Amino acid sequence: MPAFAVTDNLDWTVSKRPLFFTGTDGKPVQWTEKVAIVRDDNDRGLGTVSPDYEIVQNETLLSLIRPLEGEGLITIENIGHLQHGASVFVQAKINAEFQVIGESYNSYVTFLNGHVGNKSVAIGTSAYRVICGNTFAMAYADISEKFRHTIGVNDRVLESKAVSDYVGVCMQKYTKHVERMANRRCSKGEFHQSLEQIFQKRVSEIKQIEKLDELFTRGRGNEGVSFYDAFNAVTDFTSNVARKSAKTQFQYVNFGSGNRLNQRALQVLTAAAA
Repeated sequence: MPAFAVTDNLDWTVSKRPLFFTGTDGKPVQWTEKVAIVRDDNDRGLGTVSPDYEIVQNETLLSLIRPLEGEGLITIENIGHLQHGASVFVQAKINAEFQVIGESYNSYVTFLNGHVGNKSVAIGTSAYRVICGNTFAMAYADISEKFRHTIGVNDRVLESKAVSDYVGVCMQKYTKHVERMANRRCSKGEFHQSLEQIFQKRVSEIKQIEKLDELFTRGRGNEGVSFYDAFNAVTDFTSNVARKSAKTQFQYVNFGSGNRLNQRALQVLTAAAA
């Protein structure tokens, strides 16, 4: 079974199982400070957690999403798992398209559940720029939510209003920021200064800086004149250039360092354009 998979099958559960080690007398001794999280369909160990860790089953995550799908608000596009099931994800498109400075955007919400101790239940938001296929995080702390696996986590997840808040609030915030970036001219020097903050290294140390310059000046829909062009250059790079395979690209831009770069780009460039 692959460590990463996009699949429509999350019809399995996990359970906490006791852990044992061999004592000096050769007999098994239970380790009470930790328990194992195991997939019940194939007995694969996913990790260890504390005994009071509260499991959130895949079905709970899906039950948060299905009513929205039934009402026609969202369409599920990707379901899958990472690390053999240690993390599972559901990505859905919000069906209402929105317009920003004459461009069409589709919005996405991604639900991520970690079955081991270092992963929370997370609800994050992103957007898809139709003109060139950029995917990027919308990066607002009051919209994205994380829930630790402490007592009561299942109730907190089911009470989440992240999706409705996203539709009602985040799109409006994003539109204002984009309009500000589009109306503020950005020189190549300012673009490079912003890249140093986004990538947290000198321009001379940024791999594929020539490609980023090309996307800034000649990327799809870009002219190299505004901070909005700068933002689209970064998100086009993370969405379509930074990784070679579709699987590594999906993980990179949704859950990995590409996601963090997109969030930082939104913060740095909106601040520069203010």
